[in-house]
Amino acid sequence: MAVSVRFEAGDWQWLPEREGMLFVGETGMGLVEFLITIEALAELFDPTVEAIDRETAIETFIEYEADIHRIAHREFVSRLGGEPPILLTAADVAG
Repeated sequence: MAVSVRFEAGDWQWLPEREGMLFVGETGMGLVEFLITIEALAELFDPTVEAIDRETAIETFIEYEADIHRIAHREFVSRLGGEPPILLTAADVAG
């Protein structure tokens, strides 16, 4: 049985206390929260930089949203769910 996660583009919010973007995927089991860290967004933006600011992180999320959704789906399947939010780190996006 294939696991499906559907995402809505633009359905996200910045969480300053977690320094990351929270977004939601819909599965057959209900809604699942994902959090991509600012470090992971920096890795997508430019692997040679150590840090980016909030505005650049948001712009990067918007630019790479489809890729981030694919990564989130891959990680959800490989982790067989997990405690929400499912955390996506720089290691998950490096490649």
